[in-house]
Amino acid sequence: MSDNDDMHRPAGPGAGPSAAEPLDLVRHLYDAWNTGNVAGAAQLLSPAVRWETFGGSGALSGRDGLQTTLAGASSGGTWQMSPVTIDVLVRVVEHVIAFSRRRSPDGERERLEVWTVHDGAAVHYRGFPLEEGLAVLTETTGSRRLEAVCRGVLAFNRGDTDGWIELFDADVEFVTAEHDVWRGHAGMRAYTAQLGELWPSRRLDDVEILAESATGLVISAVQHLENAARGLRVAEPLHLVMAFDGRRARRVSGHPTAEEALAAASGR
Repeated sequence: MSDNDDMHRPAGPGAGPSAAEPLDLVRHLYDAWNTGNVAGAAQLLSPAVRWETFGGSGALSGRDGLQTTLAGASSGGTWQMSPVTIDVLVRVVEHVIAFSRRRSPDGERERLEVWTVHDGAAVHYRGFPLEEGLAVLTETTGSRRLEAVCRGVLAFNRGDTDGWIELFDADVEFVTAEHDVWRGHAGMRAYTAQLGELWPSRRLDDVEILAESATGLVISAVQHLENAARGLRVAEPLHLVMAFDGRRARRVSGHPTAEEALAAASGR
């Protein structure tokens, strides 16, 4: 990509590769939620937090409104905090998208939950069933690139190689930060298989959209790797420039740092 691609960092508070506070806050919120730490969860919410759920009767405001949503008829007004599994967190400026799963009497429910963070507190929550939430992402961004990345990362984390490969164009070229080159779907499958042999347990998290243009994204993430004996764990930072053809990535280049990825994307 070059300067003509109009690559720019998303505008907003704390934009940039080093500001991870929104991701940390949302992770701490779910950690508090899953341990039943009501006070800890409440401290991470703005007093005027807005709470919206897909298909709900309307937005609620404030911590009391949130309590109304979470408290059951027989709970005596106390919060009910059912355990939540987080598959991945994705940050876009002050928004954190959480892909979550909850157990219910009818089975497991997949959710897409969007948190907006200002001044160290969550000020807005929007919750959707997964597919409806992905459709909202596409409608909001005006393209399917963010949706495609989210679907690809979810597939990668779940060991769904076919779903992961769907992120890439059939003629994709992937150049790693170490300058290894993999081409086409066959190359991406070989890369994924090689990674799996070394690290049977692997997942991506803390995905951040650092910059965007009409045809590309600059993304940082953390790749968590664990060997078969579970005696060695590695958290490897990734910094990628992704050029898209429609909703599929046609070229991906890895870089040692976020700054180098941003420079490469802007042609510097």
